[in-house]
Formats: sequence, structure tokens, C-alpha cells
Amino acid sequence: MKHVFIVFLYLIPGNLIVSAQNADTLRSIDNLFSDWNNSTPGGAVAIARDNKIIYQKAYGLADLEHNVPNTIETIFECGSVSKQFTAISILLLAQEGKLSLQDDVRKYVSELPVYQAPIKIQHLLNHTSGLKDWGSIGELAGWPRTTRVYTQELALDIICRQKSLNFPPGSEYSYSNSNYSLLASIVERVSGQTLAEFTSKRLFEPIGMTHTQWRNNFRQVIPNRSIAYSKPGANYIQNMPFENVHGHGGLLTTTSDLIKWDQILDTHKIGGDAVAGLRVQKGKLNNGKEIQYAAGLFVDQFNGYVQIQHSGATAGYRAWLAYYPQKKISVAILSNDASFSPFAVGIQIAEILLGKSVVKAKEPVFTSVTGAELAKWQGTYKEIGGSDVFALEYNSGKILSNGHTLNTIHSDTLYLDGVKWVDSKAGSIQLQNSSGTRHYARVNSPNLTAGYLAALNGNYYSDDAEVGFTITVKGNEVWAFRRPATSFQLKPAYLDGFLTNDFELYEFQRDKGGKVKSFEISKSLAARVPFKKQ
Repeated sequence: MKHVFIVFLYLIPGNLIVSAQNADTLRSIDNLFSDWNNSTPGGAVAIARDNKIIYQKAYGLADLEHNVPNTIETIFECGSVSKQFTAISILLLAQEGKLSLQDDVRKYVSELPVYQAPIKIQHLLNHTSGLKDWGSIGELAGWPRTTRVYTQELALDIICRQKSLNFPPGSEYSYSNSNYSLLASIVERVSGQTLAEFTSKRLFEPIGMTHTQWRNNFRQVIPNRSIAYSKPGANYIQNMPFENVHGHGGLLTTTSDLIKWDQILDTHKIGGDAVAGLRVQKGKLNNGKEIQYAAGLFVDQFNGYVQIQHSGATAGYRAWLAYYPQKKISVAILSNDASFSPFAVGIQIAEILLGKSVVKAKEPVFTSVTGAELAKWQGTYKEIGGSDVFALEYNSGKILSNGHTLNTIHSDTLYLDGVKWVDSKAGSIQLQNSSGTRHYARVNSPNLTAGYLAALNGNYYSDDAEVGFTITVKGNEVWAFRRPATSFQLKPAYLDGFLTNDFELYEFQRDKGGKVKSFEISKSLAARVPFKKQ
């Protein structure tokens, strides 16, 4: 009888609505969640049109050990969907004249280093500050997220230890949780309240979000909260965010509360028209280029409609919240299944409600070139200012990338899967797609002779990451060791450049005599973290 009860509980809310809606449409949405059942984690979904719920269901289990079902009142963590709540808190303080979006962040966080140019609050809102992600730095030290108790104070300490940025403020867009961790600190220092206190009084209570709060004490017992899960092998394991840092994420909520929140994009209930406008005002780079990120929200297009959305992922929780203003449609998805992609499913829901795009990208016209013109592309290339490395191989009259043949538009432009590879000058390539342009430079092949590699041996330490590595050369293999028991191979990518299986890039620096003095690690969200040889 227990399984029957679970099915009954999560299907009734949807059935009450079916009579008023197109049954085929609702069945199509139901089918998107067919993989969730009474032996899996799952989630909850709510859809509103014109401020009225038209679809609301829950699937799967909130607690696998005790067979507790997810319901439409189950509380999940919404990951980076949380950022918009921190952002609007900053916008309200700016509206009240308590800060300016053009203020130097060091006015409120004086412990932050002085960089080559000031970081402004606006940079934090738009992810254009260049700050390295504190979680990525912590991972270098052997403490990935969920493996230690990160706190607001610890995250701030890691941020403020970074002596360099990924790029000059305002010059690029690069998503980093450090931006919103700093914004949370600014809210608290300017308002004199905790983020939880400020948002409860200014946001949650006025809107009636009675099931929403910050996870600022992970040990607190939260009634109706689901447990988050991952499935690395045959069996599920718990994957909970055992940390107290929040602002970038960490909001506990329900789909009903998120639907209530989404409505203020229409009603402008919090902060009026001015704040509502700033929430969706896209950021701009120093060169005037507009980006899609606004204030804790992505503002883009879907099938000709404006789409205001953000996804979230923390530990095993997943989330997506979207609003389509022309149709006044909101979609909220929350899940405790790490394998679930709420963005992909959310887009499928949008296609069901708004129709599929009929615009197809035109494939370029390809041409034939000589073997010599193709052979010139062969070599290894590294992203300038980044950690991406790829090799191009000329073989049997074709130029290949990771086994895939690139087509030729003309002798200086190749094409593969929507990406143009442009030879801008000798030794330099630009990769261009709809998201922008990335720049690469040709690098020299690795030198794997014993004498050359021997100079890498030694102990290295980073003050920025507060961790040390021992580099050991074994034959023509290079190995890294981190206390107490982590050892992994550094695989040669180019001269003095090595990659790990996790795509971390180790770049060793030598003096004029060939003596190795240091290396830098670059990885996703954190570039050129320095390590000095001891």
C-alpha cells in the first residue's frame, strides 16, 4: 500500500487541473519526467500563466531510505537560482542611496587586494569582475565543494588571498560564485542585517514566500526538505551541500514560492519599475559589447520570445526558473537528482508551450584547398588567458581535431559543428561561434627527455591556495603529489605545459638558464594560480 499512496499523493494536484487544460499538452509535459518513479529521487514542477498555476506536480522520492515521496510542498535547494535574490537586495540598497552600483567593492570589503583596476559592484552583478571562483581554489587545495564546511568567512578569506584576477575588471564575462559571495557580504555590511534577515523582511514576507529560507546552517532540521542524491555507479548516494556559505546559492524553497517570486517580473511589486528594470538590464563590457547576464538573471531569446531565466546546481540539487514576459508564463523546476538537467527539460517545456523554433542555422559553403594549405594548420594550440588546449592533425589530405574532420570554408577558415576556426595570423587561431570569440596561440611540442624533465622535480607552494605539491619525474612521466595521499599524473600537452584528467593545466616557468622557478595552475573559473618552488 505504501507505493500506491505515493503515486496518489503526487498525481492528484495535476489531475485537478487537467480538465481545464489541453490534455495532450499536459501529457507531453508529464512524459518529460517519466524516468522518475517510486525507487528514484525526482522533483517538483510548477507552471503558471497570467499569474495562475496551470500545472503542478511532484515526482519520485524525497528520501530514498524512508520511502518519503516528493510533493508539491517539498523543499529543495535551488542552487544559483538564488543569485537573483542577492542581486535584488543590492538593487534595493542602491535605490535607497546606501550604495552605488559604481562603487569600488573595496569601499565595503577593504580586505580585498588592490588590483590593476577597481572592481565595481556592477562588475559583481554581471560576473565581469575577473574574480577567481573560491570553490575552484578550494578544490585545488584538495577540498572540493561538499567535502568540508565552507562558511561565509572562509569563502571571503579565499577570495581575498587571490593576488591576481582572471582578467581585468569589465573586460570579459566569466561566471564566478565569488561575485555573489561578495555581494552577500556587502548586503550584510551595508544593511547591518544578515542576508537572511534582510531578504526575509524585504522579499519573502511581502510576497508570501512562506516556505523559503537560506541554508545558513546546514545542520538545521528543515521539515519537508528533500535529500539530494547522486548515482556515480549502480546505487544512489547522498550528495548534500554540507556548507554554510550562501548568497551565490543556498536558498531553500518550493516551486510554489518560486512561481510567486517570478510574478514580480510582471507586477514590479518589489522596488517598483526602477528596480524591475535594473534586474533585467544586460551587462556591458568595457568595449561596449552587451552580454546576456543581468542582475542574477540571464536575459536571452527563445523562439522569438524574451526568456528571463537561471539554472542552479548545488551538490545533488538541481533547479531552473524561467519567465516569458510576452506570454506571462513562468516555469519552476526543482530536483534532488544530480543526473537531471533542469535547463534541458525546461527548454522542452518552453517548446511545448511556445512552439519549436523554425529558424535553422545555415551551413556555410565549403570549398576544396590544397594539402599544403591544410597542413599549415597542424600543431598544438593553447587558449590565450585560459586553460583550453587542443591539437590539429593533418592526415590523408584532411585536418582533424580529436578525430573529427574540419571542413574548409576557405584556406584561412575551417568549420566544425557551428564553430569557425579562423587563422588570424601566423601561429594564432580564433574560434568563433554564436557565444563569442576565443583566441589561441600555437605552442611548441613537449620535450620529454630525461634531462629536460628533471628540472621539474621539487616542492612547490601557493600562498593563494594555501597548498603545496611535490612534483616527481619518473622516467618520462611527471607526477604530482598533494598531502596526505593524493597522487596523479601530469600528461604532456606542449612544452612545459601539462594536463590532468580533470583538465587542470599546469604551466611550468623557467629562467634563462632553464631552471624551473614556479608553475601556475589554470582550471575552470580560476586562471593562473601561482606556485613557487621551495
